[in-house]
Amino acid sequence: MASAGRFRFDIERRLRIEEYFGKVELADLKSIITAMVSDPDWSPEFNGLVDFAGAELDLSANDVLRLALMLRKEQNRSHGWLVFVVGNSVAYGVVRMLGYWSRNTDRFRIFQNRKDADAWLEHRTFDAPLDFRQPREVELQEAV
Repeated sequence: MASAGRFRFDIERRLRIEEYFGKVELADLKSIITAMVSDPDWSPEFNGLVDFAGAELDLSANDVLRLALMLRKEQNRSHGWLVFVVGNSVAYGVVRMLGYWSRNTDRFRIFQNRKDADAWLEHRTFDAPLDFRQPREVELQEAV
């Protein structure tokens, strides 16, 4: 079976990039995530860019729930911003469900193209979502 996705890390930008193409099923997503978090360059502190623009997501609601539960496990959990690029309304709906069920709705954004997603992330390289900052960091920022 040919891979429906790939990942890479941009250490300088503190970013992990996942790109998917063609027909993508739950097994494809789980395989990429497992390989990614096993990579020595993986850091849960990195922001994530997930590009589904060239993908046809073949996932049931139950598949999305299973994926969300996988992403909630501590070893797979990211603490940075999660940005998704979607090419159609099906992918948009899947990403919305995934964000809700993985409890990430407060730190994810959905874009229709990669250029806008990259531009949004460019300004947040070192800007962690509020819930994932260290308590002292939050106190200092609120005092300013």
